[in-house]
Amino acid sequence: MTAYVSAFDLFSIGVGPSSSHTVGPMRAGVDFAARLRADGLLEKVERVTCELFGSLGATGLGHGTPDAVLAGLQDLHPETCDPDDVRALWSTWPEGRDLLLAGERSIRFAKDDVSFVPRTRLPGHPNAMTLHALDAEGAPVLEQTYYSIGGGFIRRDGEESRVSAAVQPYPYDTAEELLALCDENRLSIAEIARANEMAGRSEEEVAAGLDAIWDAMYSCVDAGLHTGGTLPGMLKVKRRASTIREQLESAESDGHAQIPGEWLGAFALAVNEENAAGGRVVTAPTNGAAGILPAVAMYWWRFLADSGLGAGNAVTPYGELVGSALLGFGAEASLVAIGAIEDPDAVA
Repeated sequence: MTAYVSAFDLFSIGVGPSSSHTVGPMRAGVDFAARLRADGLLEKVERVTCELFGSLGATGLGHGTPDAVLAGLQDLHPETCDPDDVRALWSTWPEGRDLLLAGERSIRFAKDDVSFVPRTRLPGHPNAMTLHALDAEGAPVLEQTYYSIGGGFIRRDGEESRVSAAVQPYPYDTAEELLALCDENRLSIAEIARANEMAGRSEEEVAAGLDAIWDAMYSCVDAGLHTGGTLPGMLKVKRRASTIREQLESAESDGHAQIPGEWLGAFALAVNEENAAGGRVVTAPTNGAAGILPAVAMYWWRFLADSGLGAGNAVTPYGELVGSALLGFGAEASLVAIGAIEDPDAVA
C-alpha cells in the first residue's frame, strides 16, 4: 500500500512565484536558522553565506530565490509572512545593513554573500543550496545543504525521506479501489478523504486547516481580481484579471446574462497573476498550478452553491481540497513530491 500524503502537505500556504524556487528556499532558511538556535550556536555566528546551485542558481533571480532565503534566515515563514517583506529583499538590500538571524541575532550581511553557481549540479537534486554559518574568524559554525524537491518540500542532505506514520482507515492504491471503498462504505470521495485526514488530526484541526487554506485561496482570487498594473520583471506584462472582472461586471449590470465560463478563467488568471507578483498563494500542489483549484472552488461558490449541486461532495470548496488531495494528484505524484521515490515510473 502506498503512503498517504495529507491535504495539508499538498496544499500549503506560501508566497509566489515558485514553490520550488521561492517557498522551498525560504523554508530552508527557516530550518537553518532554527537549527542554529536549537544547538545554541546563534551567538557564535557573525556571518552567513549561501550558494545556489543548478536550477536555483540559473533562474533564482527571476524567482526571487535570494529574497526568499534572506527572509527565511530572518525567521519569516511562507505561511505567515507579509509578501511585501519578501519581495526584492535581497535585490534592494542596502550596503551596511545587518541581517537579523533567526529574528534575534544581528550579523553583518552583504548581497555578495549569496552566490549563484548554475553550472554546478549537486548529485542529490537539481535544486540545491548550501548555507554556511561562520564565526568572527571565518571558521565554520554550521554548514548544511538543502534540496528543494518541489511543491515547497525540502530535504536536508543525508536526511531520510519522511512519510506519514498514521494508519489510514481507508487505504487504497488505485482509483478502482477508491471507488470500491466508496460503494462498500456508502461514503463520498470527500468523506473518505476526510476520514483519512482525521487519522492524524482531530476533526477540529482538520476543519481549521481547511478553513485557513480556503481563506487563503479566496483572498488570492479576490486580490488578483482587484489589482491592476504590471507584473514584476523586465517584460512588464500587464495584469489582465482586474480588467476582465470590470468587463464582466459591466456586462452584467447592463442586463446581460452571467458568463460563468469567463468568470472561471478570470478566477484562475487572478491567482496566476498574484503568484507571478510574489503574493500570497496556496501550492496546489505547486505554485505553477495554483490557479486551478481556487478557480473551480470559486466557480462553485458563485454559481452553484445555491443550487445545492455537489453539496457534501468533492466539488464544494472544502470537499474539493480533501478530495483533490486523494484523487487529483495521486499517491504516486505525492511520493515523488516529498522525495520518497525518485522515479515516478518505478511506482506500480
